[in-house]
Amino acid sequence: MAVTVHSLTMRYVLRAAAAGKLEDGWLYLPNHENPGLDTACLMIVSDADEDMQLIASERGFSVEGLDTPTIEGTVHAALQFQDSPSDELLLESFVYYWRFDAWLPMPGAPEPPPLEEAKLEWDREFFDSLAAERPEELCRTEGCQRGAIHHSVLCRVHHFEMIRKEPCPFLE
Repeated sequence: MAVTVHSLTMRYVLRAAAAGKLEDGWLYLPNHENPGLDTACLMIVSDADEDMQLIASERGFSVEGLDTPTIEGTVHAALQFQDSPSDELLLESFVYYWRFDAWLPMPGAPEPPPLEEAKLEWDREFFDSLAAERPEELCRTEGCQRGAIHHSVLCRVHHFEMIRKEPCPFLE
C-alpha cells in the first residue's frame, strides 16, 4: 500500500507520456487555469484506495487533471497532426481534453459550442435532411394540414418528433 507523489512540470509529464514512461497515476494541478508547460503539478501513484484528492489538496494541488492513460491518449491525438509533436501541441491537446472531455480535432481548434447549441445544430441537420413534404398526401397526425414526407406518413415536424422523441424546434 504505497503512495508516491512526484512534483513535476507539465512539460515533463507530457514528454514522459510521449516516451511511454509516465507512471500510472493521476495528475493534479494547482488551479483551474489552463496550465502552461512550466506549470508545477503533482503525479500521484498509488496501489491502494488512498484519497488522492486529499493528498493533492494538502500539497496545494486541489484540481484533478487526468489519469495516465488519458494523458497518453492526448499524446496520441497530437500525433495525428505531427510525427514528433512539439511541447506546445502536446499541451494544447492535453488542455483541450481536460477542459472539454474531447480529443483535439485540429491544432488551434476553437472551443466546442455549448451542448445546447451543438444539439440544436444536430437537430437542424436532421430536420433539413428530411424529404420535402408532399401536399397531395396529408400528414396522418390528427389536425395537421401539412404534407407527409416521402417514405413516411408524417410531415417533417411530426416525423422529427417521432424519431427524436421531443418537440420539434423548427416549424417551417
